Amino acid sequence: MSDARHGFGSWFLILVVAASLILLFAPVALADDAEPPLTPPGFRLRASNGYTLSVMALNDPRTGHGVVLLTMRSRHAGVLYAAPASVGPTSIEADLGAIGRIDVDFVSSGQPHPERSACGGESVQVDSGRYEGTIDFEGEEGYSEVHAVSARGEVMMVLSLVCPGGPGSEGSGGHSPGARLTARNRGVRQFEFSAMKNSPSRPARFAASISESRGDLRISRSVEVTAAPGSFDFDVPSGTAHVRPPRPFAGEASYLRPSGKSASWQGDLSIDFPGQAGVRLTGPGTRASLMRAVLNPSHPFRVF
Repeated sequence: MSDARHGFGSWFLILVVAASLILLFAPVALADDAEPPLTPPGFRLRASNGYTLSVMALNDPRTGHGVVLLTMRSRHAGVLYAAPASVGPTSIEADLGAIGRIDVDFVSSGQPHPERSACGGESVQVDSGRYEGTIDFEGEEGYSEVHAVSARGEVMMVLSLVCPGGPGSEGSGGHSPGARLTARNRGVRQFEFSAMKNSPSRPARFAASISESRGDLRISRSVEVTAAPGSFDFDVPSGTAHVRPPRPFAGEASYLRPSGKSASWQGDLSIDFPGQAGVRLTGPGTRASLMRAVLNPSHPFRVF
């Protein structure tokens, strides 16, 4: 483990590079019958309270050091943990401190099966074996947990990383009928809050995220909910807005940008993130902005 603790770098870059390599070289491997099927780089398990645990382990191609990524997902919330790990061709070992431990070895089934990315492309032959050993996770403040000794290997997490594009496009400015309100704090608690509506009569979307580091462990928590139109009122020309998001948010907040003066963001708005309750989304160090915007997957608003 000691060699794995020296700078595991940007986990997202590691994932994209690894996913690209798999998709580039796997079809070549399929042409050669002597090549073994791909060993899944992780696994997925159901956890308590409606969450799903996904685990992926990779070696940073720049440094050779290992990193393990644990993602806890429910319908409206998610938490990503990134930590140093000892990652072998068929093994994953990571001490996650207070939240748990992963110490597993992959046991081949000898029966490969084809897997295809959600965005298409050529299929990849994947070993259908299982990871066996110790899988323990206990979320902070008891939001979820999972304990197991076996999990089927999972490769779709990597194969879907390189899909081009995204679920929608956002336009801003011009005469958009919608608005986007954003509040950010780059202090000790690096959080971001946003409210989005395509027009005054459309449903409101609220999202919040927060990042932190605990020693070698990096954590990113996020929540996204949809609510009735009245939960987000705005008037972009006058520089005013008011939000009253539903649970897991609590309280409300107001935005005011007087002509020729700095914008203010006040109220008692807070949120209960998974594993971190009662995070205040207003107060010192928080800056907010309001602009015309629209999010429409089918017909993105044209920026001009």
